[in-house]
Amino acid sequence: MNPSRAKANVGRIALHRAAVRRARAAFTQPELLVATAIAMFVMSGFFVFSDFAGRSLAGITRQNLLNQKAGYAADYIVSRVRLATFVTNDASGNTLLLAFDDDVNTDSDADGLRGNDRDHWELFQFQNGDGSDTTAVNNKLIYKANTNATASTTLINANVRKLPGVPVFTITNQASVLINYGMLDSGMGERSQTIEIRTQAVRRNRPD
Repeated sequence: MNPSRAKANVGRIALHRAAVRRARAAFTQPELLVATAIAMFVMSGFFVFSDFAGRSLAGITRQNLLNQKAGYAADYIVSRVRLATFVTNDASGNTLLLAFDDDVNTDSDADGLRGNDRDHWELFQFQNGDGSDTTAVNNKLIYKANTNATASTTLINANVRKLPGVPVFTITNQASVLINYGMLDSGMGERSQTIEIRTQAVRRNRPD
């Protein structure tokens, strides 16, 4: 073979060799920007949802606690009124006094009736911590098992409020007690929790 022709063939082969294609990137820059924006939008939505869900759960929990405290106190007052031999209240309606017969076999007041003596007195009282009934945060409801003793039990330790236009305790017919109070928890700012108790207790312990 002619050496010059062989060299020409080699050059032609080299010229016709297929060029190697560059590897294409998985995402273009605009695609990455769009994907990032979508991911950030989804994450922000998740965080907003989590925040609202957390607030709702906290509100439900606080409301349940408020309901339990207010309901327990009312139930206990009603149970004691039913067993009392006499009921009365002070002029302000903040204090409820209940009398009890400690021994039905002994006629302490010598009136010939059994079970109507006033051997000891119990007390329920609405108290405010700063001299103002309107600031609920330091208002409480207490109970004394014996008015002669200094010890007392706090039924509701804070957030008790008086309802507009009515005393906490009202006596009717010397046998029925109207109980009206509320609770206000403003610890969550605009998401305040509140409950109102309006109930009636009737004295069942009547002398023979």
